[in-house]
Amino acid sequence: MKKTLAAAALVFSTLAAHAEYQQVNLTVFGMDCAPCAHAIHVSMKGIQGVNTVDVDLNTGLVSVKLSSGSSASMHQFNEAVEKNGFTHKDATIVARGKVTGTSAAPFFEVAGTQDRFALKPAAAPGDIAALLGKMVTVSGTLPQAAKGKVPDTLRYTTIAEAQ
Repeated sequence: MKKTLAAAALVFSTLAAHAEYQQVNLTVFGMDCAPCAHAIHVSMKGIQGVNTVDVDLNTGLVSVKLSSGSSASMHQFNEAVEKNGFTHKDATIVARGKVTGTSAAPFFEVAGTQDRFALKPAAAPGDIAALLGKMVTVSGTLPQAAKGKVPDTLRYTTIAEAQ
């Protein structure tokens, strides 16, 4: 029984370590005072799995770093901005997840969340076929979406098989 539990724990910890947002940088429009910045900071810190939050009032940039194995979703980050009366612009992310779909229509799924994005290269397209079905680390930009919505496309700048 102990061996079974230990094996299950090892499998779960391996999956969790390879399936999450690692960093999310959101540009927030309308945040123009210290109490505004503090409200965003508190909202982001309230999301389970958030490790650190840095808010730059001058640029409107909110940088969120997450703990390994976090199941926080983009909807939660967007909601933390919107519930304080602000608008979020594009977000840049670093995340781990799985490439699914086909080489002609690939998707990136952040396991542990419901987040699924069509993958589009930000520059010249690379060969994504070799990454289908594999765990990867992706850096890229999620374009601004309507209030209450999460974008459906991730414009990736880098994508590599997770180690």
